[in-house]
Amino acid sequence: MTFVTGERVLSEWMDANARVSGVACSAPWELEDYLIAPLDLQLNLEGNAPNAFHRSLSQARAAAVARAKTLPVVPNPGGRRPLTARGLR
Repeated sequence: MTFVTGERVLSEWMDANARVSGVACSAPWELEDYLIAPLDLQLNLEGNAPNAFHRSLSQARAAAVARAKTLPVVPNPGGRRPLTARGLR
């Protein structure tokens, strides 16, 4: 699903602010569990059921998906954005 204008705004924000790093790992799900366990990551639903926000976020996401499925499909005006590796050394 694409949310057109909001998607573009989010992509621009992520391009300016988000950072990604990676590490080779044979079982990345285990590393992810280890890294996020001590954190309070409210938007991570998987493996995060104890979080107080989990239930309401799950319901909100389900409602948003259900609503989106009733709306007409809007073509992506910009196509795929090229991936950049700014800041990588």
